This record gives sequence, C-alpha cells and structure tokens, in this order.
Amino acid sequence: MPETLAGQRISQYTVAEKIGEGGMGAVWKARDEKLGRYAALKFLGRLDDADRRVRFTLEARAASALNHPGIVTI
Repeated sequence: MPETLAGQRISQYTVAEKIGEGGMGAVWKARDEKLGRYAALKFLGRLDDADRRVRFTLEARAASALNHPGIVTI
C-alpha cells in the first residue's frame, strides 16, 4: 500500500487523509462522490500468514457485533 493515498480516486471514493493506523492496516477519510458524503475506508496490510488471517476474522466479528445508532453495521 502506498504511504499516501490522499487525492487518489478509488472506485467512487476520493481519498482525503489518513485518520488512523493499526496492526491490521490504515484508515483513510474519503469522499463518496456518488452519495456526496464522507466515509472511512480501511486498507488492510498483508494477510499472507495464518495468524494475520485469524486476527482479521476476529476483528471483523468484533466490529460486526457492535450495535449503536451512531455506528454503521458492517
């Protein structure tokens, strides 16, 4: 993944700025040009080993279990 994605267009999103980074990848603020609103895009790092794939699955399960009016369901 390039160090900076700012200004690049990915599908209907125009990437604005990096807003966070962790062990699994980086989160970028991006403008959804179709819907006219901002979204968070997460770009994953490498998933080439079993431990990282397990960790990714656990993170996805944890995120999908969240239920709050201010959080979009994944």
